[in-house]
Amino acid sequence: MIFFQTHEIEAWINEDAPLVDLTSHLLGVEEQPSELTIRTRHTTRLTMMEEAARIFEILGAKVVHCAQSGHDVESGAIIFQAVGRADVLHRGWKVAMNLLEYLCGVATLTANMVKQVEAVRQIPLLVTRKHIPGMKKAMTKAILNGGAHPHRLGLSETILVFDNHLNVIGGRETLNHKIPAMQAAACEKKISVECDTYAQALQAANAGADMIQFDKVPVDELIEWNLNLKQQFPTVKVLIAGGVNPDNVQDYAKSGVDGIVLSSVYHAKPADLGVNIQRLSD
Repeated sequence: MIFFQTHEIEAWINEDAPLVDLTSHLLGVEEQPSELTIRTRHTTRLTMMEEAARIFEILGAKVVHCAQSGHDVESGAIIFQAVGRADVLHRGWKVAMNLLEYLCGVATLTANMVKQVEAVRQIPLLVTRKHIPGMKKAMTKAILNGGAHPHRLGLSETILVFDNHLNVIGGRETLNHKIPAMQAAACEKKISVECDTYAQALQAANAGADMIQFDKVPVDELIEWNLNLKQQFPTVKVLIAGGVNPDNVQDYAKSGVDGIVLSSVYHAKPADLGVNIQRLSD
């Protein structure tokens, strides 16, 4: 479970209405009892529902219905209802809607791509940390609710050697002594090296890398490279990253790799949700 602190949610609210909802104030609807309802307009994988509920609770509304994150709902389903003062519901409306539309879009695309992969093989869909700064928690919850896994939650978590590291330390040949030293120092971690060619992967595996992460390799080449690597280095894991999208994810799943790394789900089309606020009897 991803936990959001109250001050984080309060900051979302304060960003949109730091002082007063001027429209509601001038219309004189502050104390009018009202009901807010959110419906889906297409099949949607839900996420961030609990945080949407906390937005309205912090503002003083009462949540009467909140569908659970991680579940699929059909078009027209009521996913959320809250009652309270009209100004409270209007103040929370766009904050909650923006959160739900963007992130349910991510969760829905993630769920669809996970289904495509699982139809072929049981390997993980691993989502990178290429999210907008400040959105790590929300994006991570969205991809988890979509059925994927985080690739790297941060630089402190895993060891992945890129070309830019190699440029600084003197090239790929230095891996022959760098990898054993790294494995000794971080004995509980796996060492992964990004590679663009089979020759680079072979060199990294010979140097002792635990994992090869290929970048932007066509499927036909990847199938051959993966097979050859696994024959020579049975314990080495192989990942593919770069350019993976809904149109080619199944082809990459068929290549024999151990996992698929992508960030394209962060660019999902937002979910289409509808909000209605109605006056209740005084």
